[in-house]
Amino acid sequence: MQYEVFIPAAEEGGFDVTIEVEASNWTQALKTGLERLGEGMVRNVMCDIKSDNSIHVTDATSQRVFIIREVEAQAGAEPEPPQAATVKMEPLARPEPAAEVEPTQEPEPEPEVEPTQEPEPEPEVEPTQEPEPEPEVEPTPEPEPEPEVEPTQEPEPKAEAKPEPESEQWQSDDGKMRISSSTFESLQRDDVEEKPRVISESRHKTGERSAVTIGRTDEKVAANLIEDVFLEIQAIHENNMALEDVVNFVMDMVMEKLNAESGSILFADVNGRELYFAAARGPKAEEIMSFRVPMGQGIVGFCAREGVSLAISDVHQDPRFYKKISESLGYETTSLACSPVQFEGRVYGAIEVINKKGASSFAGQEISAMAYIGRQLAEFIHELIMAREKIEA
Repeated sequence: MQYEVFIPAAEEGGFDVTIEVEASNWTQALKTGLERLGEGMVRNVMCDIKSDNSIHVTDATSQRVFIIREVEAQAGAEPEPPQAATVKMEPLARPEPAAEVEPTQEPEPEPEVEPTQEPEPEPEVEPTQEPEPEPEVEPTPEPEPEPEVEPTQEPEPKAEAKPEPESEQWQSDDGKMRISSSTFESLQRDDVEEKPRVISESRHKTGERSAVTIGRTDEKVAANLIEDVFLEIQAIHENNMALEDVVNFVMDMVMEKLNAESGSILFADVNGRELYFAAARGPKAEEIMSFRVPMGQGIVGFCAREGVSLAISDVHQDPRFYKKISESLGYETTSLACSPVQFEGRVYGAIEVINKKGASSFAGQEISAMAYIGRQLAEFIHELIMAREKIEA
């Protein structure tokens, strides 16, 4: 599919950029456009899909608005690169005169003077240098055992072990709670989607677009939301809580702070390639616990794999929406917000809330708050795994 991606200037007085990208979905197209400009994927975003099917993505932090439109596929400008072959033809003509110079090098009888270099007995003096036992003594103070100390640097393979999906796993003694993880890099390598291709790019003076307000004008968010979350979440690090208690504590906090109808926490299982429901709240909480979501699929799988927090006002307009669960449960989903549970490059899962009460979508501050909660939960899990590894060692 082909998308037109509008990227507003990052600084006042800069240039807006419009890039056409061939990609499998709009999130991949936006990511490709940002990477083209040397920027990373925005981490906390709100998404509104308009009546004309254009997608307005608002960065909750900077308030920049990215606009993505699907456009009709056009023939790419790929035939242009072969023109570079004409440049390669030029050097082919240059070596010919160089070959003509070679006959001028016929005075090679000079190398016949090499026999005049018969003072080669001087190299015979080299054996006289053989009595240099002193260099032989150099092996005697063999500092070489010190390079043998290199095996002591074997912690390097330990560092190599960390990226392995199996390197960080945890399971409660009763087996009810288990967590595997994968590195962010390994999940990207697993992505089998076709590599996106930039077709064209244009720049023009910034028009200074304001943040999208559709669906958000009637929202009321507590002014001290972020501060409250920052203070309350510290309890999971200070009160010596078990993981099951922490999961329930975090789930209840997210439901309260974001005022959602339903919510869930998903952890990675099966070598970090599948997400299972570790906790859930809402009308279908019990039924949803038996479902699984492949890593990378659906909005929650995408957020977990990409490390992106995302709020969507109408999930049915997003091709990434994983309808299987909603349809199986007979539960209508409209708005949705999701944040990864990720720490130091390791992906442990995701937090998801569904259907904002009293509004059509979740607000920017709420997404930032949930993203912070997800990082704190991931840090707790990481410390738990590290503590167990020390005991087992």
